[in-house]
Order: sequence, then structure tokens, then C-alpha cells
Amino acid sequence: MLYITGGYNHVGIMFKLSEDASSVEKTWTDTTLDCHHGGVVLVDGNIYGSNWFDNSRGNWCSVDWKTGKMNYEKNWFTKGSIIYADGMLYCYEEKNGNFGLVKPDPQQFEVISSFKVPMGKGPHWAHPSIRDGMLYVRHGDVLMAFDIRGK
Repeated sequence: MLYITGGYNHVGIMFKLSEDASSVEKTWTDTTLDCHHGGVVLVDGNIYGSNWFDNSRGNWCSVDWKTGKMNYEKNWFTKGSIIYADGMLYCYEEKNGNFGLVKPDPQQFEVISSFKVPMGKGPHWAHPSIRDGMLYVRHGDVLMAFDIRGK
């Protein structure tokens, strides 16, 4: 299975490749989760990411991997990038630098805790990374590291 999405009102599409990779079949399409540039993650059979209304707006969404059915579409600041680690989604909205810790749940987008990236200038477009309990975030010419290990 291969899922492709890209903003600017392009549909998301799921393809099924044959065992020998000689053919491709379209399984489903989705018109809601047209991710601008923040990527998506697959967790427990559901795709999570943000969609695109225009260059300054978007919502956070969840789609069922097998069917393409929209689980939810929720407004939280605006669109952005997403990463998954240690059972949690880390959602980083691109306009003001708000970071939300969200439990992956196909029924709801619930922010468990949040903070605002304190340094750097410009849009928050860099994708975060997580390694060995550290969340790395670049904003402009500043690189920050946040200890996210539960102590």
C-alpha cells in the first residue's frame, strides 16, 4: 500500500501495488487531508496530519488507512508538521510555533500539553526530529533541543 498527499487542493490517494510490482490499483481517494508540507504519520491503522485551506490556514486530521474515511478534522491554530514517538503525536503549527502533544486517537484531536517555541525568526517550517528522548526543533537559524523523556 502507498499513500500520497500534497497540498494545494490535490487529493490524497491510496494505491495498492501487486506482489510482483507489475501493476498498481487505486484503492481510495480523500479530498480533506491534502497535506501542504508537514508530512503525515501512520499510527495503529490511522493517518494523522494537517490539511491545507490556503497558504496560511489548515486543520489537523485523521483518516482511516484501509478505507480513506475521515475520522476527524479539527482546528488547532493552523496547519503544520507532525512527528510520532513514544506513543504520542508531536504537532508543530507553522504560523506561531505552538507545539502540541497529542494522544493518537482516531475519534478526537486532544492536546495533552503544549508549549511555544521560544527562539528563532520566520515561519515554523522545519520538521522536528526526535532521538534518544530529545526533541530537536529548528526555527530560522536557531536549533533547540527539548528533553521529552518522562522522568
